[in-house]
Amino acid sequence: MRLIASLLAALTVFIAVPASAQDWHRAETLHFIVYAEDDADSTKEFAQDLERLDEVLRILTGVGPDDGSLPESAKVTVFRFGETRDMATLAGARGSGIGGFFIGRADGAVAFVPRELNKRRGRSRQRDVDSAMMLDPQGILFHEYVHYFMFQHSDAPYPLWYSEGFAELFSNVEFFDDYFVIGDVPTARSYSLSSIPIDLEKTFDPPAKPDRNTTGRTYAHGWLLASHLNLNPERRGQMGKYMQAISEGKSRMEAAEIAFGDLDVLRRELEEFRQGAARVLKVPYATQAEPPVEVHKLNEAQAARMEAMIITNRGVDEDEAQSVVRKTRPLVERYPNSPEVLLAAMEAEIDARNYAEAEALAERAIAADPESTEAAMFYGDIALRQSFEDPSKLSEARKRYAAANQKEFDHPYPLYGYYLSYLFDESEEMPEVAKTGLESAFRYAPFDYPIRQALVHMLLLEDRPAEAKIVGARFIDGKGGQQCMLRKMFTEFEEGKRDPLLNEIRPDHPGEYKDEEQRKAEREALEKRIEDYGCKVD
Repeated sequence: MRLIASLLAALTVFIAVPASAQDWHRAETLHFIVYAEDDADSTKEFAQDLERLDEVLRILTGVGPDDGSLPESAKVTVFRFGETRDMATLAGARGSGIGGFFIGRADGAVAFVPRELNKRRGRSRQRDVDSAMMLDPQGILFHEYVHYFMFQHSDAPYPLWYSEGFAELFSNVEFFDDYFVIGDVPTARSYSLSSIPIDLEKTFDPPAKPDRNTTGRTYAHGWLLASHLNLNPERRGQMGKYMQAISEGKSRMEAAEIAFGDLDVLRRELEEFRQGAARVLKVPYATQAEPPVEVHKLNEAQAARMEAMIITNRGVDEDEAQSVVRKTRPLVERYPNSPEVLLAAMEAEIDARNYAEAEALAERAIAADPESTEAAMFYGDIALRQSFEDPSKLSEARKRYAAANQKEFDHPYPLYGYYLSYLFDESEEMPEVAKTGLESAFRYAPFDYPIRQALVHMLLLEDRPAEAKIVGARFIDGKGGQQCMLRKMFTEFEEGKRDPLLNEIRPDHPGEYKDEEQRKAEREALEKRIEDYGCKVD
Protein backbone atom coordinates (compact mmCIF):
# COMPACT_ATOMS: atom_id res chain seq x y z
CA MET A 1 0.00 0.00 0.00
CA ARG A 2 1.23 3.51 -0.76
CA LEU A 3 0.05 4.75 2.61
CA ILE A 4 1.46 2.03 4.77
CA ALA A 5 5.11 1.17 5.29
CA SER A 6 5.56 -2.56 4.84
CA LEU A 7 5.89 -4.65 7.97
CA LEU A 8 7.87 -7.28 6.12
CA ALA A 9 11.59 -7.39 6.81
CA ALA A 10 13.98 -9.10 4.41
CA LEU A 11 14.83 -12.42 6.03
CA THR A 12 18.24 -13.76 5.10
CA VAL A 13 18.23 -17.08 6.96
CA PHE A 14 15.74 -19.58 8.22
CA ILE A 15 15.26 -19.73 11.95
CA ALA A 16 16.08 -22.98 13.63
CA VAL A 17 12.63 -24.33 14.40
CA PRO A 18 12.65 -27.95 15.56
CA ALA A 19 10.12 -30.01 13.63
CA SER A 20 9.50 -32.78 16.15
CA ALA A 21 6.03 -33.83 17.19
CA GLN A 22 6.98 -34.29 20.84
CA ASP A 23 8.34 -30.72 20.97
CA TRP A 24 5.24 -28.89 19.76
CA HIS A 25 1.82 -28.42 21.39
CA ARG A 26 -1.23 -26.45 20.33
CA ALA A 27 -3.46 -24.75 22.90
CA GLU A 28 -6.72 -22.98 22.18
CA THR A 29 -8.71 -20.67 24.46
CA LEU A 30 -11.60 -18.29 23.89
CA HIS A 31 -9.32 -15.56 22.45
CA PHE A 32 -5.99 -17.25 21.60
CA ILE A 33 -4.37 -20.10 19.70
CA VAL A 34 -0.88 -20.95 20.94
CA TYR A 35 1.71 -23.07 19.14
CA ALA A 36 4.49 -23.74 21.62
CA GLU A 37 7.77 -25.59 21.47
CA ASP A 38 7.16 -26.75 25.01
CA ASP A 39 5.46 -29.38 27.13
CA ALA A 40 1.69 -29.55 27.57
CA ASP A 41 1.55 -28.10 31.10
CA SER A 42 3.69 -25.05 30.31
CA THR A 43 1.75 -24.44 27.11
CA LYS A 44 -1.54 -24.59 29.02
CA GLU A 45 -0.29 -22.21 31.73
CA PHE A 46 0.96 -19.71 29.14
CA ALA A 47 -2.37 -19.78 27.30
CA GLN A 48 -4.25 -19.27 30.55
CA ASP A 49 -2.12 -16.22 31.38
CA LEU A 50 -3.02 -14.73 28.00
CA GLU A 51 -6.70 -15.37 28.65
CA ARG A 52 -6.41 -13.77 32.10
CA LEU A 53 -4.86 -10.70 30.43
CA ASP A 54 -7.92 -10.39 28.22
CA GLU A 55 -10.10 -10.58 31.33
CA VAL A 56 -8.00 -7.93 33.11
CA LEU A 57 -8.37 -5.56 30.16
CA ARG A 58 -12.12 -6.09 30.08
CA ILE A 59 -12.36 -5.24 33.78
CA LEU A 60 -10.19 -2.12 33.77
CA THR A 61 -11.42 -0.65 30.48
CA GLY A 62 -15.09 -1.28 31.19
CA VAL A 63 -15.53 -3.38 28.05
CA GLY A 64 -17.16 -6.10 30.12
CA PRO A 65 -17.37 -9.87 29.61
CA ASP A 66 -17.13 -11.34 26.14
CA ASP A 67 -20.61 -11.20 24.64
CA GLY A 68 -19.73 -13.36 21.66
CA SER A 69 -19.88 -10.46 19.18
CA LEU A 70 -16.31 -10.90 17.95
CA PRO A 71 -15.77 -13.44 15.17
CA GLU A 72 -13.73 -16.60 15.56
CA SER A 73 -11.13 -15.01 13.28
CA ALA A 74 -10.39 -12.42 15.98
CA LYS A 75 -8.38 -15.00 17.89
CA VAL A 76 -4.67 -14.21 18.04
CA THR A 77 -2.27 -16.97 17.01
CA VAL A 78 0.86 -16.97 19.15
CA PHE A 79 4.05 -18.78 18.17
CA ARG A 80 6.21 -19.46 21.26
CA PHE A 81 9.61 -21.03 20.67
CA GLY A 82 13.34 -20.58 20.98
CA GLU A 83 15.23 -17.74 22.60
CA THR A 84 15.15 -13.97 22.41
CA ARG A 85 17.79 -13.89 19.67
CA ASP A 86 15.53 -16.06 17.48
CA MET A 87 12.95 -13.26 17.47
CA ALA A 88 15.48 -10.77 16.13
CA THR A 89 16.51 -13.26 13.45
CA LEU A 90 12.88 -13.87 12.53
CA ALA A 91 12.33 -10.12 12.25
CA GLY A 92 15.31 -9.80 9.91
CA ALA A 93 17.13 -7.64 12.47
CA ARG A 94 19.70 -9.91 14.07
CA GLY A 95 21.41 -8.29 17.05
CA SER A 96 18.79 -5.55 17.29
CA GLY A 97 17.42 -6.53 20.70
CA ILE A 98 13.94 -7.34 19.37
CA GLY A 99 12.40 -9.65 21.96
CA GLY A 100 9.13 -10.49 20.23
CA PHE A 101 6.58 -8.84 17.97
CA PHE A 102 2.95 -8.78 16.93
CA ILE A 103 1.21 -8.31 13.56
CA GLY A 104 -2.49 -7.51 13.44
CA ARG A 105 -4.19 -8.32 10.14
CA ALA A 106 -7.55 -9.47 8.84
CA ASP A 107 -6.48 -12.93 7.70
CA GLY A 108 -5.27 -13.67 11.23
CA ALA A 109 -3.40 -11.65 13.85
CA VAL A 110 -0.13 -13.31 14.86
CA ALA A 111 2.47 -12.86 17.58
CA PHE A 112 5.95 -14.28 18.03
CA VAL A 113 7.52 -14.62 21.45
CA PRO A 114 10.49 -16.65 22.76
CA ARG A 115 10.04 -19.47 25.24
CA GLU A 116 13.08 -18.21 27.16
CA LEU A 117 15.70 -15.49 27.27
CA ASN A 118 19.06 -15.92 25.59
CA LYS A 119 21.35 -18.49 27.14
CA ARG A 120 24.99 -17.61 27.59
CA ARG A 121 27.24 -19.75 25.45
CA GLY A 122 30.76 -19.39 26.81
CA ARG A 123 32.85 -16.30 27.39
CA SER A 124 32.20 -14.90 23.96
CA ARG A 125 28.54 -14.61 24.85
CA GLN A 126 28.93 -12.94 28.23
CA ARG A 127 28.56 -9.50 26.70
CA ASP A 128 25.38 -10.55 24.95
CA VAL A 129 23.28 -8.38 27.23
CA ASP A 130 21.16 -6.11 25.09
CA SER A 131 17.95 -4.24 25.71
CA ALA A 132 15.87 -7.33 24.94
CA MET A 133 17.36 -9.04 28.00
CA MET A 134 15.66 -6.39 30.12
CA LEU A 135 12.29 -7.02 28.52
CA ASP A 136 10.32 -10.03 29.66
CA PRO A 137 9.17 -11.93 26.53
CA GLN A 138 5.70 -12.41 27.98
CA GLY A 139 5.60 -8.71 28.85
CA ILE A 140 6.33 -7.85 25.21
CA LEU A 141 3.39 -9.97 24.09
CA PHE A 142 1.14 -8.48 26.78
CA HIS A 143 2.11 -4.97 25.63
CA GLU A 144 1.29 -5.73 22.01
CA TYR A 145 -1.97 -7.50 22.82
CA VAL A 146 -3.16 -4.36 24.60
CA HIS A 147 -2.81 -2.45 21.31
CA TYR A 148 -4.80 -5.14 19.51
CA PHE A 149 -7.47 -5.17 22.22
CA MET A 150 -7.87 -1.39 22.10
CA PHE A 151 -8.26 -1.49 18.32
CA GLN A 152 -10.98 -4.09 18.70
CA HIS A 153 -12.93 -2.40 21.48
CA SER A 154 -12.03 1.27 21.59
CA ASP A 155 -10.80 2.35 18.17
CA ALA A 156 -9.64 5.95 18.50
CA PRO A 157 -6.56 7.93 17.40
CA TYR A 158 -4.96 7.95 20.85
CA PRO A 159 -1.74 9.96 21.09
CA LEU A 160 1.40 7.83 21.04
CA TRP A 161 2.33 8.63 24.64
CA TYR A 162 -1.00 7.25 25.88
CA SER A 163 -1.18 4.31 23.49
CA GLU A 164 2.28 3.09 24.50
CA GLY A 165 1.97 4.09 28.15
CA PHE A 166 -1.35 2.26 28.52
CA ALA A 167 0.19 -0.86 26.96
CA GLU A 168 3.16 -0.59 29.33
CA LEU A 169 0.71 -0.48 32.24
CA PHE A 170 -0.38 -4.04 31.43
CA SER A 171 3.00 -5.40 30.33
CA ASN A 172 3.92 -6.66 33.81
CA VAL A 173 0.54 -7.56 35.27
CA GLU A 174 0.91 -10.35 37.84
CA PHE A 175 -1.57 -13.20 38.15
CA PHE A 176 -2.38 -14.96 41.41
CA ASP A 177 -4.93 -17.63 42.27
CA ASP A 178 -7.82 -15.28 43.02
CA TYR A 179 -6.70 -11.84 41.88
CA PHE A 180 -4.29 -9.87 39.71
CA VAL A 181 -1.96 -6.97 40.52
CA ILE A 182 -1.34 -4.09 38.15
CA GLY A 183 0.68 -0.90 38.43
CA ASP A 184 4.24 -1.98 39.20
CA VAL A 185 6.98 -0.04 37.40
CA PRO A 186 8.09 -1.81 34.20
CA THR A 187 11.70 -2.76 34.93
CA ALA A 188 12.90 -1.80 31.46
CA ARG A 189 11.58 1.76 31.94
CA SER A 190 13.12 2.41 35.37
CA TYR A 191 16.18 4.23 34.05
CA SER A 192 14.17 6.56 31.81
CA LEU A 193 11.76 7.29 34.66
CA SER A 194 14.57 8.31 36.98
CA SER A 195 16.83 10.12 34.53
CA ILE A 196 14.59 12.03 32.08
CA PRO A 197 13.04 15.25 33.45
CA ILE A 198 9.27 15.49 33.16
CA ASP A 199 8.40 17.83 30.30
CA LEU A 200 4.68 17.67 29.58
CA GLU A 201 4.87 19.80 26.46
CA LYS A 202 7.47 17.52 24.87
CA THR A 203 5.41 14.50 25.91
CA PHE A 204 2.00 15.76 24.78
CA ASP A 205 3.29 17.54 21.68
CA PRO A 206 6.64 15.98 20.70
CA PRO A 207 8.97 17.97 18.45
CA ALA A 208 8.96 16.99 14.78
CA LYS A 209 12.57 15.84 15.08
CA PRO A 210 12.91 13.25 17.88
CA ASP A 211 15.68 13.82 20.43
CA ARG A 212 17.51 11.28 22.55
CA ASN A 213 14.77 11.33 25.20
CA THR A 214 11.77 10.95 22.90
CA THR A 215 11.51 7.17 23.33
CA GLY A 216 11.86 7.45 27.09
CA ARG A 217 9.13 10.06 27.29
CA THR A 218 6.84 8.02 25.06
CA TYR A 219 7.15 4.75 26.97
CA ALA A 220 8.34 5.58 30.50
CA HIS A 221 6.57 8.91 30.97
CA GLY A 222 3.67 7.50 28.98
CA TRP A 223 3.45 4.73 31.58
CA LEU A 224 3.62 7.33 34.36
CA LEU A 225 0.75 9.32 32.84
CA ALA A 226 -1.36 6.28 31.93
CA SER A 227 -0.96 4.92 35.46
CA HIS A 228 -1.84 8.26 37.03
CA LEU A 229 -4.87 8.81 34.82
CA ASN A 230 -6.24 5.30 35.26
CA LEU A 231 -5.27 4.26 38.80
CA ASN A 232 -5.81 7.61 40.54
CA PRO A 233 -9.60 7.91 41.21
CA GLU A 234 -9.44 11.71 41.01
CA ARG A 235 -8.07 11.59 37.44
CA ARG A 236 -10.22 8.83 35.97
CA GLY A 237 -12.31 9.95 33.01
CA GLN A 238 -10.01 12.82 32.08
CA MET A 239 -8.51 10.97 29.13
CA GLY A 240 -11.98 10.88 27.57
CA LYS A 241 -12.20 14.66 27.90
CA TYR A 242 -8.77 14.98 26.28
CA MET A 243 -9.83 12.90 23.27
CA GLN A 244 -13.06 14.89 22.98
CA ALA A 245 -11.14 18.16 22.90
CA ILE A 246 -8.81 16.78 20.22
CA SER A 247 -11.80 15.69 18.12
CA GLU A 248 -13.15 19.25 18.36
CA GLY A 249 -9.99 20.62 16.76
CA LYS A 250 -8.12 21.79 19.85
CA SER A 251 -4.33 21.64 19.80
CA ARG A 252 -2.67 18.97 21.91
CA MET A 253 -1.65 21.41 24.63
CA GLU A 254 -5.06 23.12 24.63
CA ALA A 255 -6.74 19.73 24.93
CA ALA A 256 -4.43 18.82 27.82
CA GLU A 257 -5.33 21.99 29.73
CA ILE A 258 -9.05 21.44 29.13
CA ALA A 259 -8.92 17.79 30.27
CA PHE A 260 -6.24 17.79 32.96
CA GLY A 261 -6.55 21.31 34.35
CA ASP A 262 -3.50 23.21 35.56
CA LEU A 263 -0.57 21.40 33.95
CA ASP A 264 1.82 22.60 36.66
CA VAL A 265 -0.32 20.75 39.18
CA LEU A 266 -0.27 17.64 36.99
CA ARG A 267 3.49 17.87 36.63
CA ARG A 268 3.94 18.10 40.42
CA GLU A 269 1.66 15.08 40.92
CA LEU A 270 3.68 13.09 38.40
CA GLU A 271 6.95 14.16 40.02
CA GLU A 272 5.67 13.00 43.41
CA PHE A 273 4.37 9.79 41.85
CA ARG A 274 7.65 8.83 40.18
CA GLN A 275 9.70 9.54 43.31
CA GLY A 276 7.36 7.58 45.56
CA ALA A 277 6.06 4.04 45.68
CA ALA A 278 4.29 2.54 42.69
CA ARG A 279 0.51 2.87 42.79
CA VAL A 280 -0.44 -0.80 42.49
CA LEU A 281 -3.98 -2.10 42.24
CA LYS A 282 -5.10 -5.53 43.46
CA VAL A 283 -8.28 -6.69 41.71
CA PRO A 284 -10.21 -9.97 42.05
CA TYR A 285 -11.00 -11.85 38.87
CA ALA A 286 -14.46 -11.48 37.45
CA THR A 287 -14.47 -15.22 36.83
CA GLN A 288 -12.79 -17.32 39.49
CA ALA A 289 -12.66 -20.52 37.45
CA GLU A 290 -9.50 -21.19 35.49
CA PRO A 291 -9.83 -20.21 31.82
CA PRO A 292 -10.63 -23.35 29.83
CA VAL A 293 -7.87 -24.52 27.50
CA GLU A 294 -7.76 -27.33 24.95
CA VAL A 295 -4.22 -28.66 24.52
CA HIS A 296 -2.93 -31.37 22.24
CA LYS A 297 0.40 -32.53 20.88
CA LEU A 298 1.00 -31.88 17.19
CA ASN A 299 1.22 -34.94 15.01
CA GLU A 300 4.21 -35.58 12.79
CA ALA A 301 2.87 -33.73 9.75
CA GLN A 302 1.66 -30.75 11.79
CA ALA A 303 5.02 -30.42 13.51
CA ALA A 304 6.93 -30.78 10.25
CA ARG A 305 5.19 -27.75 8.75
CA MET A 306 5.88 -25.44 11.72
CA GLU A 307 8.99 -23.83 10.21
CA ALA A 308 7.19 -22.87 7.00
CA MET A 309 4.10 -21.80 8.93
CA ILE A 310 6.09 -19.44 11.13
CA ILE A 311 8.01 -17.89 8.24
CA THR A 312 4.96 -17.35 6.03
CA ASN A 313 2.99 -15.86 8.91
CA ARG A 314 5.84 -13.45 9.58
CA GLY A 315 6.00 -12.45 5.93
CA VAL A 316 8.65 -12.99 3.31
CA ASP A 317 10.58 -11.16 0.65
CA GLU A 318 11.11 -12.55 -2.86
CA ASP A 319 14.16 -14.67 -2.07
CA GLU A 320 12.68 -16.01 1.13
CA ALA A 321 9.46 -16.98 -0.66
CA GLN A 322 11.44 -19.25 -2.97
CA SER A 323 13.27 -20.75 0.01
CA VAL A 324 9.99 -21.61 1.71
CA VAL A 325 8.72 -23.29 -1.45
CA ARG A 326 11.83 -25.46 -1.53
CA LYS A 327 10.98 -26.52 2.03
CA THR A 328 7.27 -27.17 1.53
CA ARG A 329 7.25 -29.14 -1.71
CA PRO A 330 9.03 -32.14 -0.12
CA LEU A 331 6.58 -31.92 2.78
CA VAL A 332 3.64 -32.28 0.39
CA GLU A 333 5.26 -35.40 -1.08
CA ARG A 334 5.79 -36.81 2.41
CA TYR A 335 2.36 -35.87 3.81
CA PRO A 336 0.06 -35.61 0.76
CA ASN A 337 -3.18 -35.86 2.76
CA SER A 338 -2.37 -33.46 5.60
CA PRO A 339 -4.64 -30.36 5.44
CA GLU A 340 -2.12 -28.41 7.50
CA VAL A 341 0.79 -29.23 5.21
CA LEU A 342 -1.29 -28.46 2.12
CA LEU A 343 -2.25 -25.06 3.56
CA ALA A 344 1.35 -24.19 4.45
CA ALA A 345 2.52 -25.21 0.98
CA MET A 346 -0.31 -23.28 -0.68
CA GLU A 347 0.62 -20.06 1.14
CA ALA A 348 4.26 -20.54 0.20
CA GLU A 349 3.36 -20.90 -3.48
CA ILE A 350 1.17 -17.77 -3.30
CA ASP A 351 4.04 -15.77 -1.77
CA ALA A 352 6.31 -16.99 -4.57
CA ARG A 353 3.65 -16.01 -7.16
CA ASN A 354 3.35 -19.61 -8.36
CA TYR A 355 -0.39 -19.30 -8.80
CA ALA A 356 -1.05 -22.46 -10.79
CA GLU A 357 0.69 -24.58 -8.15
CA ALA A 358 -1.07 -22.65 -5.37
CA GLU A 359 -4.45 -23.20 -7.01
CA ALA A 360 -3.91 -26.95 -7.25
CA LEU A 361 -2.88 -27.10 -3.59
CA ALA A 362 -5.87 -24.99 -2.54
CA GLU A 363 -8.23 -27.40 -4.27
CA ARG A 364 -6.55 -30.33 -2.53
CA ALA A 365 -6.74 -28.53 0.82
CA ILE A 366 -10.46 -27.83 0.35
CA ALA A 367 -11.06 -31.47 -0.58
CA ALA A 368 -9.13 -32.60 2.52
CA ASP A 369 -11.02 -30.18 4.78
CA PRO A 370 -14.20 -28.83 3.15
CA GLU A 371 -14.93 -26.63 6.17
CA SER A 372 -11.62 -24.75 6.03
CA THR A 373 -12.28 -21.03 5.75
CA GLU A 374 -8.56 -20.42 5.40
CA ALA A 375 -8.26 -22.63 2.32
CA ALA A 376 -11.39 -21.10 0.77
CA MET A 377 -10.34 -17.48 1.25
CA PHE A 378 -6.83 -18.03 -0.09
CA TYR A 379 -8.41 -19.81 -3.03
CA GLY A 380 -10.12 -16.47 -3.68
CA ASP A 381 -6.84 -14.63 -3.20
CA ILE A 382 -5.21 -16.65 -5.95
CA ALA A 383 -7.86 -15.63 -8.49
CA LEU A 384 -7.73 -11.99 -7.37
CA ARG A 385 -3.98 -11.88 -7.84
CA GLN A 386 -4.27 -13.53 -11.24
CA SER A 387 -6.80 -10.87 -12.26
CA PHE A 388 -4.08 -8.24 -12.54
CA GLU A 389 -2.95 -9.96 -15.73
CA ASP A 390 -6.31 -11.55 -16.58
CA PRO A 391 -9.32 -9.38 -15.55
CA SER A 392 -11.71 -12.25 -16.35
CA LYS A 393 -10.48 -13.85 -13.11
CA LEU A 394 -12.27 -11.16 -11.07
CA SER A 395 -15.64 -12.88 -11.34
CA GLU A 396 -14.03 -16.16 -10.25
CA ALA A 397 -12.40 -14.43 -7.27
CA ARG A 398 -15.80 -13.01 -6.35
CA LYS A 399 -17.40 -16.46 -6.35
CA ARG A 400 -14.61 -17.92 -4.25
CA TYR A 401 -14.76 -15.14 -1.64
CA ALA A 402 -18.53 -15.59 -1.48
CA ALA A 403 -18.02 -19.31 -0.86
CA ALA A 404 -15.52 -18.53 1.92
CA ASN A 405 -18.04 -16.13 3.45
CA GLN A 406 -20.62 -18.93 3.54
CA LYS A 407 -18.25 -20.99 5.69
CA GLU A 408 -17.63 -18.16 8.17
CA PHE A 409 -19.94 -15.19 7.60
CA ASP A 410 -18.20 -12.90 10.11
CA HIS A 411 -14.64 -13.44 8.93
CA PRO A 412 -13.39 -10.03 7.68
CA TYR A 413 -11.02 -11.24 4.99
CA PRO A 414 -13.51 -12.76 2.48
CA LEU A 415 -15.67 -9.62 2.84
CA TYR A 416 -12.65 -7.44 2.07
CA GLY A 417 -11.63 -9.59 -0.89
CA TYR A 418 -15.17 -9.53 -2.25
CA TYR A 419 -15.11 -5.72 -2.18
CA LEU A 420 -11.74 -5.60 -3.97
CA SER A 421 -13.05 -7.91 -6.69
CA TYR A 422 -15.46 -5.11 -7.65
CA LEU A 423 -13.09 -2.20 -7.01
CA PHE A 424 -10.66 -3.53 -9.62
CA ASP A 425 -13.41 -4.52 -12.08
CA GLU A 426 -14.08 -1.64 -14.48
CA SER A 427 -16.89 -3.58 -16.14
CA GLU A 428 -19.01 -3.91 -12.98
CA GLU A 429 -20.70 -1.31 -10.80
CA MET A 430 -19.96 -1.61 -7.11
CA PRO A 431 -23.05 -3.19 -5.47
CA GLU A 432 -24.33 -2.16 -2.05
CA VAL A 433 -23.70 -5.65 -0.68
CA ALA A 434 -19.97 -5.22 -1.37
CA LYS A 435 -19.93 -1.83 0.37
CA THR A 436 -21.74 -3.10 3.45
CA GLY A 437 -19.41 -6.08 3.42
CA LEU A 438 -16.38 -3.80 3.62
CA GLU A 439 -17.97 -1.87 6.48
CA SER A 440 -18.53 -5.18 8.28
CA ALA A 441 -14.94 -6.23 7.62
CA PHE A 442 -13.76 -3.00 9.25
CA ARG A 443 -16.03 -3.59 12.23
CA TYR A 444 -14.58 -7.07 12.69
CA ALA A 445 -10.94 -6.06 12.05
CA PRO A 446 -10.34 -2.33 12.74
CA PHE A 447 -6.68 -3.18 13.42
CA ASP A 448 -6.12 -4.10 9.76
CA TYR A 449 -4.66 -1.10 7.90
CA PRO A 450 -5.45 -2.27 4.34
CA ILE A 451 -9.13 -2.68 5.27
CA ARG A 452 -9.11 0.75 6.92
CA GLN A 453 -7.49 2.25 3.83
CA ALA A 454 -10.07 0.65 1.52
CA LEU A 455 -12.90 1.99 3.68
CA VAL A 456 -11.45 5.52 3.66
CA HIS A 457 -11.23 5.31 -0.13
CA MET A 458 -14.84 4.08 -0.37
CA LEU A 459 -16.09 6.91 1.84
CA LEU A 460 -14.28 9.43 -0.33
CA LEU A 461 -15.79 7.93 -3.48
CA GLU A 462 -19.19 8.46 -1.86
CA ASP A 463 -18.25 12.07 -1.05
CA ARG A 464 -18.22 11.52 2.71
CA PRO A 465 -14.95 13.25 3.65
CA ALA A 466 -15.93 13.94 7.26
CA GLU A 467 -16.44 10.23 7.92
CA ALA A 468 -13.30 9.41 5.94
CA LYS A 469 -11.31 11.70 8.22
CA ILE A 470 -12.58 9.91 11.30
CA VAL A 471 -11.81 6.44 9.95
CA GLY A 472 -8.48 7.62 8.51
CA ALA A 473 -7.35 9.62 11.53
CA ARG A 474 -4.40 7.26 11.99
CA PHE A 475 -3.19 8.15 8.50
CA ILE A 476 -3.33 11.93 8.89
CA ASP A 477 -2.57 12.57 12.57
CA GLY A 478 1.04 13.39 13.31
CA LYS A 479 3.93 15.53 12.14
CA GLY A 480 5.32 13.29 9.41
CA GLY A 481 5.63 14.53 5.85
CA GLN A 482 3.11 12.04 4.49
CA GLN A 483 0.55 12.97 7.15
CA CYS A 484 1.10 16.63 6.34
CA MET A 485 0.51 15.95 2.63
CA LEU A 486 -2.65 13.92 3.28
CA ARG A 487 -4.13 16.65 5.47
CA LYS A 488 -3.64 19.14 2.64
CA MET A 489 -5.12 16.68 0.17
CA PHE A 490 -8.19 16.35 2.37
CA THR A 491 -8.56 20.13 2.31
CA GLU A 492 -8.28 20.08 -1.48
CA PHE A 493 -10.87 17.31 -1.66
CA GLU A 494 -13.35 19.34 0.37
CA GLU A 495 -12.74 22.28 -1.99
CA GLY A 496 -13.57 20.13 -5.01
CA LYS A 497 -10.16 18.86 -6.12
CA ARG A 498 -10.82 15.16 -5.54
CA ASP A 499 -8.36 13.18 -7.67
CA PRO A 500 -5.07 13.67 -5.75
CA LEU A 501 -6.48 12.24 -2.52
CA LEU A 502 -8.42 9.47 -4.25
CA ASN A 503 -5.30 8.40 -6.13
CA GLU A 504 -3.18 8.49 -2.99
CA ILE A 505 -5.63 6.48 -0.90
CA ARG A 506 -6.72 3.94 -3.53
CA PRO A 507 -5.62 0.38 -2.61
CA ASP A 508 -3.00 -1.23 -4.82
CA HIS A 509 -3.89 -4.39 -6.68
CA PRO A 510 -2.41 -7.35 -4.73
CA GLY A 511 -1.40 -9.04 -7.98
CA GLU A 512 0.77 -6.16 -9.15
CA TYR A 513 4.45 -7.02 -8.99
CA LYS A 514 7.08 -4.32 -8.59
CA ASP A 515 10.78 -5.00 -8.67
CA GLU A 516 13.25 -3.06 -6.56
CA GLU A 517 13.81 -0.45 -9.26
CA GLN A 518 10.07 0.21 -9.54
CA ARG A 519 9.70 0.40 -5.76
CA LYS A 520 12.56 2.88 -5.60
CA ALA A 521 10.93 5.01 -8.30
CA GLU A 522 7.65 4.91 -6.41
CA ARG A 523 9.34 6.02 -3.18
CA GLU A 524 11.02 8.90 -5.00
CA ALA A 525 7.71 9.92 -6.57
CA LEU A 526 6.09 9.94 -3.13
CA GLU A 527 8.87 12.12 -1.74
CA LYS A 528 8.38 14.56 -4.61
CA ARG A 529 4.62 14.73 -3.95
CA ILE A 530 5.29 15.43 -0.29
CA GLU A 531 7.68 18.27 -1.18
CA ASP A 532 5.28 19.64 -3.81
CA TYR A 533 2.70 20.07 -1.03
CA GLY A 534 5.19 22.06 1.01
CA CYS A 535 5.76 19.26 3.51
CA LYS A 536 9.04 17.91 4.76
CA VAL A 537 10.18 14.42 3.75
CA ASP A 538 10.89 12.35 6.85
